[in-house]
Amino acid sequence: MSAARWPDSSPMAELESEIDDTIAEHGGERAAIRALLLDLAELARDGDRSTSKGFLRGLFSAGARPIQGEDEP
Repeated sequence: MSAARWPDSSPMAELESEIDDTIAEHGGERAAIRALLLDLAELARDGDRSTSKGFLRGLFSAGARPIQGEDEP
């Protein structure tokens, strides 16, 4: 009785499969890279639109708490 052959489900095999599927979907390596870069740029723009700039700059709660070291003895 021969051992059953299971498909390789390692993370690298799955990644290689995703790469092959993406290239096949877009018809070539350059087109696949272009599509992925456009998707990445859109995700960055979306994240930029949904982030509070005041919170990132530390101004979100300015004045709500004392500056460190100001009230220390």
